[in-house]
Amino acid sequence: MNAQEMSEYTVLCVDDNPHVSDALRSMLHRTPNLRWIGTLPDATDLLERVESERPDIVILDLDMPGPDPFEVLATLSERCPDSKTIVFTGHVRRDYIDRAVEAGAWGYVSKNEAEDRLFEAIGQVLDGRFAFSPEVRATLDT
Repeated sequence: MNAQEMSEYTVLCVDDNPHVSDALRSMLHRTPNLRWIGTLPDATDLLERVESERPDIVILDLDMPGPDPFEVLATLSERCPDSKTIVFTGHVRRDYIDRAVEAGAWGYVSKNEAEDRLFEAIGQVLDGRFAFSPEVRATLDT
């Protein structure tokens, strides 16, 4: 039995598209041991929210209004290392992947793939492993 099967883990989503966050929330409600704690429409208040609620997983889009998500991710990774961030975006480019990893992301998942890829990545990150969806791995291999 792995750690995921024994504990409840909290998830915070940062995405300006309400359809994406609503779909993820709905899927998470049906996933044992994962508890949705909310959504932010941009990264403006992300650090404050993570410092107060200490989510286990932060799902972070990159294409949003507000502060630079890479800068916020770097600060978040430094100040709240127990909250692990997975980038969930439609922008799968080598430079973005590299910047996200350098800033402290534990995973990078393409929105162009099935949502179950995100849930696979959450499981991998909760097990202490870095996670890249197949489209991201293919981009890294070219």
